[in-house]
Amino acid sequence: MAINSTQKLLITMTILLALGFFGYEMFWKSPKPLAESADSSAEIVGEDILILVEKLRAVSIDQSIFYSILFKSLKDSSTAIISESKGRLNPFATIGAE
Repeated sequence: MAINSTQKLLITMTILLALGFFGYEMFWKSPKPLAESADSSAEIVGEDILILVEKLRAVSIDQSIFYSILFKSLKDSSTAIISESKGRLNPFATIGAE
């Protein structure tokens, strides 16, 4: 099944036409403005945050929890952090460059 010169020309022209179309779309055509979609999504995000803030303002904590026997029986199990000597001024410098 040999391809004759007419078919080669047709395939070459189709490829060049497709490349030209994609090149025009990518480099020379001005992009569509995205301001409308960005504004609407920003409003939605802002609205969600305001709803969450209102829900947090409605939360109240019963202060009697802090005076209960169970809360007072909790023990602090944290450990003290020991301070160590500092290393080199620039740890990425070559050795002996300081």
